[in-house]
Amino acid sequence: MATNHKKTACKDLFYKKTADNDILYYILKPKKGSKEDVEKIIGKKSDGITEEEICHKWLKKLRPTERYSTNKTGVFWRHCTSDGKPDKTFYITYKILDEKNPTKKKTIESVVGKYSQGIREAYAHQMYNETINKIRTGEAVPIKRKKKQIYTFNNAFDKYISYVKNNAKKTWKKDEELYKNHLKDFHLYELVSLTKKDFEDLKVEKLKTHSKRTVQYILAVARQIINHAIEFSSDNEIKRFMNPLADGNVKVIDIDNENEAYFTYEQADALLKELAPYKDTSLIYQLTVILLHTGARFSEVASLTWNNINMDKKTIHFKATKGGNKRDISMSALLQKVIKELPRDNLLVFPSQKGNQIIQMPDKWQVIVDRIIPNNKVTIQRVKNHQLIELSQADRELLAQQTKNRLTVHSLRHTHASWMAISGNFNIMEIRDELGHKTTKMTERYAHLMPQDRHKKTNALFDNL
Repeated sequence: MATNHKKTACKDLFYKKTADNDILYYILKPKKGSKEDVEKIIGKKSDGITEEEICHKWLKKLRPTERYSTNKTGVFWRHCTSDGKPDKTFYITYKILDEKNPTKKKTIESVVGKYSQGIREAYAHQMYNETINKIRTGEAVPIKRKKKQIYTFNNAFDKYISYVKNNAKKTWKKDEELYKNHLKDFHLYELVSLTKKDFEDLKVEKLKTHSKRTVQYILAVARQIINHAIEFSSDNEIKRFMNPLADGNVKVIDIDNENEAYFTYEQADALLKELAPYKDTSLIYQLTVILLHTGARFSEVASLTWNNINMDKKTIHFKATKGGNKRDISMSALLQKVIKELPRDNLLVFPSQKGNQIIQMPDKWQVIVDRIIPNNKVTIQRVKNHQLIELSQADRELLAQQTKNRLTVHSLRHTHASWMAISGNFNIMEIRDELGHKTTKMTERYAHLMPQDRHKKTNALFDNL
């Protein structure tokens, strides 16, 4: 009597209840010489995993490596994907003498081809018979082909992070942190099995506890990892893989998170006075002065060497970066004083305590700013008992608003540009050049701060008529 196997929502995966009310999840595999299939247990509910989790485990980790027998001797197949679509790869297995130990035999697994290429069991079996005949007659047998390793998302990340480190991408540590904290569920997934739905589900889950901007960063890192694999892989299947995150396939809509906060003159003065006592024990005062007085990005300041400082011309040269143009910035009197007082025992102007390039402003800086600037601290609690908690819609909106208006290290750059705009002494092109923007599109965010005297100037054209 045929067993009635209950299907899960997952392809090829079934479940059944046990006498002790547990639930077993299993797959069916053909049993040689029998019409009945053999059940292979994949997991059980008592292990603390849900049906959705066991489904992901099966589809992404186990299914691509599971070997299935056929009715033909020596012929097997495995699940695979071709151009993003389900496929089968046929193999034959046979034994030959082990060169290292002639008294023993070793099993060879050789790929015949894919179902999508027209390969079927009968052809694979023909290849098997030909190979066995060659072994019996002492002819050369097909060269052993290594079993194809499943190329996982984690494999792709390892290649990506090594590449960006060696090519001096300044944000590689942030990429690594986002990967480890937010993309860990995909680590063992076969790269070419990832779908748009996988990342849509990730987006929905992460938006429960994180800002839209953070989720956008997470998806961007995932997209870059996959793009790097596609570009540099020698595997044709990976090269043909369509990145599910390409062309904005998974969007985080309605992002208006541009932080427009800038310090007033009074707030900036109060901050510098608060930081002054740390001059001899930390670089937070000196870093604040140069960031405020040049409008440079933190990464640009962190990479400055003494060759970039020209005390005769009283300028600092910032090199071109991926996101910014090269430029020379004039040093104010206070900035000159700060630079002169810095020790020159390192090639870097602002080295870390270990002599390396600093990655970020010390955490103490933000603590001080939150203390002296009213309502600057983010009040929404995101962590409870060391776990991220799901935020209500109201809390997510408040968090977005607080984040948008918060004064941070990057606000020093906004402050420099905002003060230029407010003064009325600089046009938009001059502000663009000061900030190193490649186009005026980014600079236009400061246009609303510039004095609006267009109407007065227009009327003056006709005063003498």
